[in-house]
Amino acid sequence: MRVRSSYFKVTNMQAEVAFWKALLEQEPTKTSPNWTEFVIAGQRIGFLLNDFGEELVGCSCVPVLEVDDEAIEATVTRAKTAGATVILDGLGNPKMNSIVMASPSGHEFELCNCKAHE
Repeated sequence: MRVRSSYFKVTNMQAEVAFWKALLEQEPTKTSPNWTEFVIAGQRIGFLLNDFGEELVGCSCVPVLEVDDEAIEATVTRAKTAGATVILDGLGNPKMNSIVMASPSGHEFELCNCKAHE
């Protein structure tokens, strides 16, 4: 068994894709009106347009993106510039070494420099 992909249900595909393009500094590998997908280090992360009337409450998927220690500050800045907000900043905490953020539509993601502190 393996993880094929992870995906978020979104209500505004354009806004969500614009945010992730800015954060990841890459174009999506697949796009359609209802589905967009990025590949990050061989892993797929997708966005499904919620055009079926489901009420979305909270965030139920939190991808953890590992960032090299020397790039974490620039990545956090890029996320904030693209519209992310900080949920929990544990970058200065040696037990956490990560920051949990949310995209403009409220989807959470975590940036970590965990490898540098293993």
